[in-house]
Amino acid sequence: MREQIAGTEIQGITFYTVQEVALMLSITPQTVRSYIKEGKLQGKRIGRPILSTQESLNAFLEPSFSGRGIGGDS
Repeated sequence: MREQIAGTEIQGITFYTVQEVALMLSITPQTVRSYIKEGKLQGKRIGRPILSTQESLNAFLEPSFSGRGIGGDS
């Protein structure tokens, strides 16, 4: 069974580290960083870690549910 990733909630917004996003999507942390660098996934460096919000993760995954692939790839 998959481990549930909780993220960190601050003022009602859930943030995930690169490592947490990688675990959720079953990809490597380097791939997550590449997606952020390419603009496919929104992420911000806050202090040392790069964080993505639940909202940006949902926007990233949205195209995959419409049949276009993860992050809007064709």
